[in-house]
Amino acid sequence: MRTPKEGLIVSAHQSWIPIFNREQRRINLADKNKILLTGAAGRIATFLRNGLGDKYALTGIDRIPVSDPGFESLTANLTNFDGILPAFQGVDTVVHLAAEPRHTPDIWWDLLLPDNITATANVFEAARQGGVSRVIFFSSMHVNGFYERDEPWISIAEGEYGDLDPNKVSLVTHEMPVRPDGPYAASKIFGESLGQYYSEEYGISVICIRLGTMSIEDVPGEDARSFVSWLSSRDLTTMVERCIEVEDIGFDVFFGASANTWKIYDTPRGWEVLGYTPHDNAETYR
Repeated sequence: MRTPKEGLIVSAHQSWIPIFNREQRRINLADKNKILLTGAAGRIATFLRNGLGDKYALTGIDRIPVSDPGFESLTANLTNFDGILPAFQGVDTVVHLAAEPRHTPDIWWDLLLPDNITATANVFEAARQGGVSRVIFFSSMHVNGFYERDEPWISIAEGEYGDLDPNKVSLVTHEMPVRPDGPYAASKIFGESLGQYYSEEYGISVICIRLGTMSIEDVPGEDARSFVSWLSSRDLTTMVERCIEVEDIGFDVFFGASANTWKIYDTPRGWEVLGYTPHDNAETYR
C-alpha cells in the first residue's frame, strides 16, 4: 500500500399524485438528522457510516446484510418497490449509493437496467412518497469521460504534464454538455436527469455528486488518472456532510475529488458552494 511522504417497478395501486407538496417541503434541513444510505453494505457507505455515525441517525438498505450489529438496515432489493418503501418513512435525506459500479464497456444493460435504472427510479419515487426532503445521488465523473480524450485533459489523465501549469488548465464544468464514456455513464446521466425532474416537479432538493476514484485502502491508485480523480474518505465524509446541511439548493451537480494538484473537473466550485475545504491531495502519495 502507498504511504504519504508526510424494472421502474411501481405497483399498479401506487399513485403518482404528489403526497407532499412544495410548501410542506419548505423546512429547515439543518434541523433534520435521519439519513438513509442505499447500498449500505458497500465501501463508500462504510466510510460514511464510520465518519457520520456520531452526528446523524443513520439507517441503511442493501440487498445483502450489513455486518454492523449496531446499524439499523433493511435487507431488500431496490427493484422491489413495495419492499423498500418502509425504509423511506420518516427519513430526511437519502444518500443513494447503490449501483452496478463497473464502468467498462462490456458491462451491458442486462446488469445496468435493474441496478442503475429501475433501482434509481424506485429510490426517487420512494423518497417522494415518504416525504424525504433531499436526495444525494452519487453519479460519476464518467458522465463527462470523453472530455478526457481531448487536450489538455488527455495529457493530464495520462500523466504527461509537459509544460502544463496545473493552475492555468481550464476545467470541465457541470454546465458543459455531458459526454458519457460508456453505458455505465449513460445510466448515471439518467439518474441525474430523474433527480432534476423530481426536484422541479415535486420540490425535492436533489444534489448529484459526480464521484471520482476511491479505494478500500484510501490512497490513490498507481495510474496517473487517480492523481486527478482521487477522493479520500475524510474528504468524502466532509462533502456529504455539507450536502446534508447546505440550504437553498433545489438541484445542483458537483464533482467529487480531493484537493488534488492536477484537475480535469471543476471540483473547486463544489467546495465554494457547499462551504468546505478538502484536507487531502493525491500528490502526497507520489
